[in-house]
Amino acid sequence: MLSVSLELKTILKRVVEEDFKSKEADIDERLRHYRSLILKIGKAKKFDLAVWVEGSELKDLKTYESDLNLLERSNLVKGEMKYTERTAHREYMLTRKGTELAQKLLQERL
Repeated sequence: MLSVSLELKTILKRVVEEDFKSKEADIDERLRHYRSLILKIGKAKKFDLAVWVEGSELKDLKTYESDLNLLERSNLVKGEMKYTERTAHREYMLTRKGTELAQKLLQERL
């Protein structure tokens, strides 16, 4: 029984390691986009992402949602849901940590 559990653990760890490598490669590929999002939010002070609009299909929602979720989990942005009669959107603002990083990114550009 113990050896079967150990085998299962090894198999699951291998899958997690593959997932990690894949996610790490995604971050490398999308780094310019993450940087752009942080600077855009910093410049505008707020960034709205439409989550639902009555009668419309939203393009690229999953990509933006995933990117902003990663930034939020990294404590760089803070998102809050806002609702109207016909729409739902998520409003994002930089956190203190995100603001500091945005300033560093701007200085890096110069």
